[in-house]
Amino acid sequence: MKATLWKERAKRALGYWQGTKDPHFDRPGRFLDIGCGSGTFVQRMRDAGWSSYGVEVSEPAAQLARSRNLQVFRGRLQDARFPSESFDYIRASHSLEHMASPHESIDEIHRRLKPGGRVLIAIPNIESLSARIFREHWYHLCPPVHAFNDSVKTLGRMLSIHGFRLTNVVFNSHYAGIVGSLQIWLNRKNGKESSRGSRYDNRGLRVVSGWVEKLCDLIRLGDMIEVTAVKAASRASQAPTDLAQPA
Repeated sequence: MKATLWKERAKRALGYWQGTKDPHFDRPGRFLDIGCGSGTFVQRMRDAGWSSYGVEVSEPAAQLARSRNLQVFRGRLQDARFPSESFDYIRASHSLEHMASPHESIDEIHRRLKPGGRVLIAIPNIESLSARIFREHWYHLCPPVHAFNDSVKTLGRMLSIHGFRLTNVVFNSHYAGIVGSLQIWLNRKNGKESSRGSRYDNRGLRVVSGWVEKLCDLIRLGDMIEVTAVKAASRASQAPTDLAQPA
């Protein structure tokens, strides 16, 4: 336990990503993780007392989750038979950008959240400093795996259209946005796999890139954003100027 704690503190000091900054709740409720993979976060929430569910399109990952006795539906959120207004918290951490119909997905999230329920959406930031510098070589661009890319402004507008009020925006980036983009740029003409090479594997460069990313986060130009929004009382659009400052 002490070794694990020391490792986590060392990663934090060195600028390694420490996972999503999920909102605080006074008590457990019903939780849904969209794009839950093998269910690590589903289990974490279950262990914290939540009635915890997941949705995952990958059959092997969903099977692994179910082998751990986790309640994970294999397929899209649109196909899952969850009742309307049944969840207190829905999380889509780096899954929305993989969906071909983001408006439909956000509308489905709205339908399944209870009034006053919260959603966290984490996505790459197309307006980050790295994205502006590296352009088509940006590590998080990832075509065609990422169906689209957004910014705080465009994601905030989508959420507003579908009846959400933004409550918080966090910039929470890690080293890959810089060192990965650099490796892709260096590999652009040599035929090597885009993000594989001595720069990407260099731990020293990862540490330095992590520090630079944290500085970018402070000035709201980091590579990854996490937006928390609450299901509004009505479907009337909330003005995009409701964007919260970073936590």
